[in-house]
Amino acid sequence: MRIPKVCPEAKQWWTQFHELYNSSLHYLHGLYSQLDNPNCNIEIKMRAYFTRQLQPCLAAFRRTCAENAPGFHSSLRRAQVNRLSNQEKLVEQDTYEIRSYYSSLAYTLGLLAVRIQGFRYECQTCSQNTFATPDTLWQLLNEVFITYEYVMNDALMCNEPNHSSIMVTNNLFTFTCHTLCRTLIFESFDIQIVSEETAFAIQNEIIQCRMGNSSPREPKVFPSAALIAMKPTSGVKRNNATANQKGTGGNTAHKKSDVNSQEFVTIPPTFSDNSNAWQTTYPHLLCTTRQKDAVLLDSRAGTTGKRPLFYFYIRAKTWSPTGNYIHVRTLSLPFTISTRRNQDCQVQRMNSSYTATCFWMYGTCGINGLLLNWNEKPLTWSQFKHLTRRYFMVNGEVIRTMEESDYALLQDKMHCEQCGDDSTELEDEENHEGCISFKNILCSHLRFDTDTVQMRFSVWRGILEVLQIFQDPKAAVKVLWEHYLMHGFLDTQAVVNLLMPRHNCMVIRLTYILGGSVCVSYRNLCGEIIHLEPLELKKLQAKSILEYISDIAETAKIDYLLTYNLEYMPVSSVIEKYFPVDDVKRVRGVASNITDKGPLNHVTHVKFTPLRVAVVACRDQTPRPSPRPSESHDLPTSSSSVHAPSECVFTAPNLPQRYHQNQNHDPLMSMMMMTSSSSSTSSPTNTTPTMMTPGPMDQSFEMQLEALMKQYGKTPHDVCEIVYSAARPNNNLNQQQQHHHQSHHHPSLIPPTTTSIRSPTLGPPSSQDRSFEDLMDDLTNNGDYSSNLDFSHTNHFLRV
Repeated sequence: MRIPKVCPEAKQWWTQFHELYNSSLHYLHGLYSQLDNPNCNIEIKMRAYFTRQLQPCLAAFRRTCAENAPGFHSSLRRAQVNRLSNQEKLVEQDTYEIRSYYSSLAYTLGLLAVRIQGFRYECQTCSQNTFATPDTLWQLLNEVFITYEYVMNDALMCNEPNHSSIMVTNNLFTFTCHTLCRTLIFESFDIQIVSEETAFAIQNEIIQCRMGNSSPREPKVFPSAALIAMKPTSGVKRNNATANQKGTGGNTAHKKSDVNSQEFVTIPPTFSDNSNAWQTTYPHLLCTTRQKDAVLLDSRAGTTGKRPLFYFYIRAKTWSPTGNYIHVRTLSLPFTISTRRNQDCQVQRMNSSYTATCFWMYGTCGINGLLLNWNEKPLTWSQFKHLTRRYFMVNGEVIRTMEESDYALLQDKMHCEQCGDDSTELEDEENHEGCISFKNILCSHLRFDTDTVQMRFSVWRGILEVLQIFQDPKAAVKVLWEHYLMHGFLDTQAVVNLLMPRHNCMVIRLTYILGGSVCVSYRNLCGEIIHLEPLELKKLQAKSILEYISDIAETAKIDYLLTYNLEYMPVSSVIEKYFPVDDVKRVRGVASNITDKGPLNHVTHVKFTPLRVAVVACRDQTPRPSPRPSESHDLPTSSSSVHAPSECVFTAPNLPQRYHQNQNHDPLMSMMMMTSSSSSTSSPTNTTPTMMTPGPMDQSFEMQLEALMKQYGKTPHDVCEIVYSAARPNNNLNQQQQHHHQSHHHPSLIPPTTTSIRSPTLGPPSSQDRSFEDLMDDLTNNGDYSSNLDFSHTNHFLRV
């Protein structure tokens, strides 16, 4: 005998069965020796053997299987959950143990059946003993066959769903159901969708059938929770007016997905060469309209956000050795059904609750035989981090997972007044760690408010938004994440601490702003830390993060990227390695006969340089202070008026004109505009600083200072020293004399006379440019603008 693996609960029943099994074989062997005795009434002894030996032996065998089968099915279900959670396929090694178990059961019953069949043949062919009747012999054999029906009533495995635990209505999916015992030969498979409560009743029915209290020949009928349909494999469109094949009337619905929707569908069996057994598979099944809304209502959904769970209920019709039909039954993994109401404004919130329900169900993994029990018990903070790390790796398809520092933002933001009541159930004296309930992860207590947008979202919604960015190949965020070029979830102060001791570098990080996005921060040459507008999925689908990095580095003059390991990575090498120039950006040669004048057969060749949409930072509009009353008469009133001389260097700008001319406030564009202004106002006879009219050439103090620092190669520290020394009147004369003395002894310190980049509003034009210290002296002597030297951390927006 092949002794199977026996659990502790079934060990005593297996021992009892083994003893009765040996004694029954010995008793049956004794009946063989008495067939030659014509005076022995073998009929009476066969009936005694049936009641005293065979029935107790098979009853102990059924009890052993009833106690032993749940352990094997739970192990198989745990393997299925792990495979689905990691989005892996079920391998043969996962089902080897349970297949061996059912094979040993069939082999053990086969030994008894063969002995009784042999004794039946001897009785029918023996001419000396005529007492044995065929009915009694068949009763012995039929008892073994009925036991075979009982123990094989759950020898099925349904590995659905095997890709996603969320079924979308009218979406096609492939259905496969495998057998766990090769001796079963099927006629058909019935697939039905049942609710979570109905699945509990079905499992109890299967348990009763194992015990022998219910017959597998006529199983109970259970109600359906959702309709299911089959799409023809030929691909031909279905006729909407085709009558229902079940005889329940015609279906004239206009939607093709509603045609042939039934409470259950019947699929024929197919033979698998790999497993050498009969199974079923169908490539085009779909869940359609809900059958009854009352069935889908869950009492826990209103308070916690839990969505209804469903199971596939499979009834396989197979042949029994008795000559009758029996039904082998099983349940699939749990899943949810999401509707296609795309016009609903709450679609994203609903999708969050669907995925969160499956995450909590498969994460807690409360296995109960074929079912997964919903666990209301809160998770500890360590369990929550472990499960979300796995979920992030699997669904984001990345190897690098989130670190402990990435959870610092969420640690104190998991509870609020509305959802904080359920999280204290698990806390005790030994466990001081915070607990996370299912209600906590779906509560919309995170916020993001602007002057135009007021957004409320949950922790789980934020995780899903970030995962959508990783799942989109156009965003290219996964490339930076896997190569540790991007930081995780950092707060604003941590970013400032990273950038303060560093210059000329940028930091890319994940953030929960706008639900989930990517944020870029950098420190410019002036020492100002700039947080650019977060890039959500919609923007990253139009331009990848690598294109944004290239544009930001070009316009802001940033050369390095600060990696996760706090190493400097040149932006040019990042773009060259991960964002090669494609065919769209190269110069194209065009041959045409319409570009130039001439006959029709005259073709000219022209090279066109392609254009691309660039991204620049839109600087904040710095408000100018009002002019002092003593200087109000010195300011021009219009662009055509004649200006009187004045000591005021800066003039009131015309903001609307400047905004349209240099809307992005790009420093490079500012210097180009100042160069153009310098060349156009180089005549010393008719141009003075006070005669310049307000217009597009005026720049803010910050922009002029940034242009000067780039022109003279000054750092923010140098500027601060110059401003400090210029603010002391006693040192101004000494500083000018010292500078004059250095100019005579060191001619190389004199600024070049051919420099064309200068600001027309800083002083009178001359044959050579003034020194940086003199220009700063003019700036600091003006009291109206000395307060604008502020290197505060401000947010800037991106503009295409």
